[in-house]
Amino acid sequence: MNTIKGHQGDVQFRSLKNLPEGATKIESKPIALREHSGHMHVLTGDVQHFELNGKLYAAVGGDGARLQHVHESNFTAKCWQTTEELPVADHKSHPLPEGVYEFFIQNSYNPYAKLMEKVID
Repeated sequence: MNTIKGHQGDVQFRSLKNLPEGATKIESKPIALREHSGHMHVLTGDVQHFELNGKLYAAVGGDGARLQHVHESNFTAKCWQTTEELPVADHKSHPLPEGVYEFFIQNSYNPYAKLMEKVID
């Protein structure tokens, strides 16, 4: 299996061979939220969400999934099941084939604070 890697704004992802042992299934939730703009990164379609040690994982089924960047006003509970592209906020969507994926927020070093910080999209 070739590793799939990519990003959408500040959200990065990569494929894994298996779901990490101990990952707990959770309700679908946005991967990243913007407090001021109302935009969010969400994974929709044939997908189950998991968490382990603060990291987000997804198991995508045979019908595939789509990483989407939408405004929360354009998102309803029905949207979680769709693989159709929703109205795009800033970043085009990424279709993801069946498999297991890890998602994380890009970090950068702030030399003034001498800290690693999450990149804000």
